[in-house]
Amino acid sequence: MGACPVQVISFKNYSIETVGAQLKAVDVPDEFQEKPRILVLACENDAYPALDMAAMKRNESSAFIRVIPVRCLGSTNTIWIKDALGSGYDGVVMMGCKKGADYQCHFVKGSEMAHVRMAKIGDTLSTMNLESDRVAVHEVAITDIDRAPKLLDEMVEVINRVGLSPFKF
Repeated sequence: MGACPVQVISFKNYSIETVGAQLKAVDVPDEFQEKPRILVLACENDAYPALDMAAMKRNESSAFIRVIPVRCLGSTNTIWIKDALGSGYDGVVMMGCKKGADYQCHFVKGSEMAHVRMAKIGDTLSTMNLESDRVAVHEVAITDIDRAPKLLDEMVEVINRVGLSPFKF
């Protein structure tokens, strides 16, 4: 699925529409509640288990982060990011398997494709008058139990620096 260049491969109960529906179903707190509001799209094979194990180890991270697992980061659609930022999220973090010669991507080229697609997300953000720093893509191995929460904390710092989303006010 992640390696499919036109995103036509889907699984039962998992498609572009189902993830989009999950994104819309996640409650975005109002401007007087949780800040900053960050959405994480995490690969279900490496990043999501790493975040899960970090939570089991009681590695703390911001309580204002919401995580949606995705089959593969390569299946990530820029519309999800635009919808998330447009609905009031202050930032989006995408976490997927390692790419390159020592790849761990279960969909072979999914993470690589995600990096290519997300290299162009700056154009989308500029049309929304948002900073490109609001979206981050990270390679996360299943063993990155201590590193994964730190990446999320870094995004909190970035959002504190660039400011909250103007779409929530």
